[in-house]
Amino acid sequence: MDKAARDDPSAALVRRAKAGDAGAFDDLLRRHHGAVHRLVNRMLRNDADAQEITQETFLSAYQGLAGFDGRARFNTWLLAIAYNKAIDRLKRQRRDPWTITGDLDESELWRRSANVHGFTDWGLTPEQTVLRKELRALLDDALAQVPALNRAVFELRDIQGLTSREVAEALALSEGAVRVRLHRTRQLLLGRLRERLNPEEAR
Repeated sequence: MDKAARDDPSAALVRRAKAGDAGAFDDLLRRHHGAVHRLVNRMLRNDADAQEITQETFLSAYQGLAGFDGRARFNTWLLAIAYNKAIDRLKRQRRDPWTITGDLDESELWRRSANVHGFTDWGLTPEQTVLRKELRALLDDALAQVPALNRAVFELRDIQGLTSREVAEALALSEGAVRVRLHRTRQLLLGRLRERLNPEEAR
């Protein structure tokens, strides 16, 4: 068991749930429901499907809890289940989650735009509120053009704040693959932001 697993804040609840405490599993559901739903909704882009997959994820986690060995954090294990179920749903819908749209060069601009997905430090004037909504819609539209796996990497790493290692474990990738896919997705988003905020420079 590595340090991350030993420091898992859900470990005590998992032990209780494995011992048959239904209330403990309910607590796990409440603690992790938001993260699971955000991931699958980002991948599927359909809230009804996301709700269904979220429910299936927790059902599978409940049924398979005895087999959870604690070598990884509970949330990493749970997100892996959610990701695989979302990919299965995409395959059944005959969408291709692996197609990527072109080569995206790396850039240092992302660091200057850290928190672009949250816009947490912006003011609350009507003009800024409208711009924030426009940019959220712009980013959602841009994310729709990358494969589901890249959307999952972006959601877990940049929005939910998992480490690259945790993302790699949840999505069965190498850490290098996580970094590459994250760079590609960030660059697509930055390109769209440039077009919106600096249209003359983007030409």
